[in-house]
Amino acid sequence: MISLTLCDEEGPMPIKDYSQTDVVTVSPQALIIDAAQQMVENHVGCLVVVEDEKPVGILTDRDIVRRIIVPGKDPKQTPVSEAMTPHPITMDQDGGIFDAISTMSDEGVRRLPLIDESGRLAGLVAFDDLLLLLGSELVNLAGISPTERYRERYQASAHRV
Repeated sequence: MISLTLCDEEGPMPIKDYSQTDVVTVSPQALIIDAAQQMVENHVGCLVVVEDEKPVGILTDRDIVRRIIVPGKDPKQTPVSEAMTPHPITMDQDGGIFDAISTMSDEGVRRLPLIDESGRLAGLVAFDDLLLLLGSELVNLAGISPTERYRERYQASAHRV
């Protein structure tokens, strides 16, 4: 039977299976200059802002430019809390991949922190990563030959009889 790796017998795979678990984090009290240095050192464009291991904000390189650099604030004197987007949209790490895509689309966010049952940061999913994953799944699906599709349909209909 045709199957996407995004699903198993129980339904959509949990989003945690596709998430980045080594998330780079920063505290709201950290200085922008230090947060920017973390981004450079870790080759990321986003930091999850955490307090007590719980996400309280998202800081992107774009936030730094728009909220700190352009207005002329000093990144050596300005805390992350002044540039971050507070109250990030989050999702339970056991939610399905299609729920994550829907949430990101509905909320207009490109990054989705995942949380565990205690509300602690458990991972991060980026919209671009999901697009790559879905694209590769579609390529795999398109690669199935017409003969294989016919055989699978025939076998499925034979089981119904």
